[in-house]
Amino acid sequence: MSVSLRNESYEDAQVTTGGVLVLRLGVFDPTGISRIFVQCFPFSIANSNKAKTASGELLVSSEDDFTSNVFDVEIQIPEDAILGKWGVQRVEFTNGRGQQMFFYRGQDKIDHIQFDVIARPIRDDEQFSFNCIEVAAGSQSRPVSRSRNG
Repeated sequence: MSVSLRNESYEDAQVTTGGVLVLRLGVFDPTGISRIFVQCFPFSIANSNKAKTASGELLVSSEDDFTSNVFDVEIQIPEDAILGKWGVQRVEFTNGRGQQMFFYRGQDKIDHIQFDVIARPIRDDEQFSFNCIEVAAGSQSRPVSRSRNG
């Protein structure tokens, strides 16, 4: 099983919380590929046991595994994900015979992949706005007149 991950810089890659990151992986095995799993994690974590990770899995049909050596894996970023720099923590490949190959951060194959998780922009109709207060010109209220008879 041979794996090719490009050595390009992804410094400008951004994904919002709740969004989907798509990673394109080039992989070949003579017996085919049946499954690809990718797990991502935030770099700046105080407690790694409580940090949310993001993952994606692609199950490849038997027709697709021999026609393509490039696969897109969608990774769902959690709504409450930690903002900041993220990277790929683990990639798993399963070939046509059921054999698995693992790559971890620190083995130099996936260390160059990084992206920023940013807050989702707030839509205009979701923001509270208080623009004006006035008495409408066509209102039904009239001044009260008092006579000075007295």
